[in-house]
Parts: sequence; structure tokens; C-alpha cells
Amino acid sequence: MHTETYSLQFPYTTSAGQRVDSISLKRLKVKDIKAVKKISDDPSNWDDALLSRMTGLVPEDIDEMDAQDYMALQKRFQQLLGLDNAASAAVESASSAGEVVSLSAE
Repeated sequence: MHTETYSLQFPYTTSAGQRVDSISLKRLKVKDIKAVKKISDDPSNWDDALLSRMTGLVPEDIDEMDAQDYMALQKRFQQLLGLDNAASAAVESASSAGEVVSLSAE
């Protein structure tokens, strides 16, 4: 199984008293996505649940993470899923539509 380690900029202690200095990220599988879809039909609610499955941290421990580390972890999460390229492609596609020309209503 492929895993990588993310070192936190701002280590913290979980509610269970465990010190978190770094987080192991495992690649997600289809079964992870299916499990999260059972929890919520809304894709906007999937990030934390998938992040939890990827890191092994419970959502409450993720909530205690420093915002800067959380945002960096979210970005890495999106890269691992290939979502960062999809967003870039969508922006490039939208910008290649051509120039918008104003027309007079007269």
C-alpha cells in the first residue's frame, strides 16, 4: 500500500492525549468513497470524511488541527485524488471560450 508522510507545521495534541507531529496519508480506494457516500449524498460533505479515512484521524481530531496545516493537507488530498488538475483544466477551458463582446441594446 502506498503511503506518504505529511509533517505538520503546527503539531498538536488530540483529545485522547496523542501528540501529532506528522500524518501518514494512504491512497484511498473505491470502498472508501462508497463508505463516505453512504454517510452523505452531498459531495461538499465528503472532504473531511475522506480525509479522515486517508489519515486515520477521527473528524474531531482533524477539527483541532491548525488551519494552515489543514489547508495544506486539503491541497495534498486533492492532488492525490487528481482533483487539482480537474480544477485547473476547468479554469483553462472556461478562459479559452473566447473574448466577450458587448453589444448595444439600440
